[in-house]
Amino acid sequence: MANIWLRRAITVAGAGALIVPLCAVPAGATPAQPGPTKPVVVVSGLNNPRQLSLVDGLELLVAEAGTGGTVEFQGPEGPTFVGTTGSVSAVWFPQFVHNTSPHRIATGLISAAAKDGSNATGPDGVSARHLGDPIYTQVTFVPPDTVSPDVAQAQDGKLLRLKPGRTKPVADITGFEAAHDPDGHGVDSNPYAVLARRGDELVADAAGNDILSVDKRGRISVFHVFPNVTTGACAAVADPPGFPGCNFVPTSLATDRWGNVYVGGLSSLTPGEAQVVKLDPTGKHVLQTWGGFTSVTGVAVGPDGSLYVSQLFAPASAPGLPGVLTKIGRNGQRTNVDVPFPTGLATDAFGSVYVSAFSVAPGTGMGVPGVDSSGQIWRLRI
Repeated sequence: MANIWLRRAITVAGAGALIVPLCAVPAGATPAQPGPTKPVVVVSGLNNPRQLSLVDGLELLVAEAGTGGTVEFQGPEGPTFVGTTGSVSAVWFPQFVHNTSPHRIATGLISAAAKDGSNATGPDGVSARHLGDPIYTQVTFVPPDTVSPDVAQAQDGKLLRLKPGRTKPVADITGFEAAHDPDGHGVDSNPYAVLARRGDELVADAAGNDILSVDKRGRISVFHVFPNVTTGACAAVADPPGFPGCNFVPTSLATDRWGNVYVGGLSSLTPGEAQVVKLDPTGKHVLQTWGGFTSVTGVAVGPDGSLYVSQLFAPASAPGLPGVLTKIGRNGQRTNVDVPFPTGLATDAFGSVYVSAFSVAPGTGMGVPGVDSSGQIWRLRI
């Protein structure tokens, strides 16, 4: 799966959808939406917001993939522009905030995007266990000559620990893929999500189809490798060529109170074939699999054990922008809510769900007339 997978996916969604913006949110307004509560815009003006991490119920961390830059290279999906516009934002007491502006606690991170700053990839994940603990993010891989040598050495394809005023590389995720190629499909790396745990950090390498564990000394090991998905429509796919089925493409990580790890994947963007897989805390055993999704890019577990899943390009119930947030109750019942281009997810102890909306948009928006289509975080209950 190519590193700039969002570029290809946005064409699947269809640019024509933007002219029927029934799901879009006017600036400062609360969007009308099916479900038990109406979403509230917590933050707007974000640049391609992705993974969320709610720390001790008090601080919401937001990974912003940035808006690319000015250095052009020909990526797998066409012209790609690289810069250091990626960042991490923080929102205190997100339960009470309404339509605030981004407060960026880390900036200057590698970002690759379309020329207009949309569909970026960069620091797509963020995670911290508790207040006062280190904050971790990971950065996508770009050709090293598209950024300065210092930036390439410090960030490119690496897991980073954020400290006040600077970042520190912890582990070379892309370097591990180049040396070991755990899935055997050929070297391809796009570190995309991170999960801080008590003894290690897990990193999802979307292009590598694996989850890697990084211990406190920076040593990398394989936590889990995902085989190709061969069910349904994926039975007729070979991704990459010569390997039957759809690449799993892990994009999202979450955990529950028992330490089990939940991983969401794209399944080569094949409609209806994306999955969420529940692994035991060691990564050695698959405990449960949920299927029937389209382009999973976010996963979270609620305090009651309900599972929440973002489907970035799933068809919405109403005409307009694609995107669906799904709740799977403990009894297996699924409830869907339309959210435009959703990705990152987090839940709090009071039953609220936080979701990155318009997650493929820069802070200037997607060009939808009359509405704020910038990257946003919504708060709602399902």
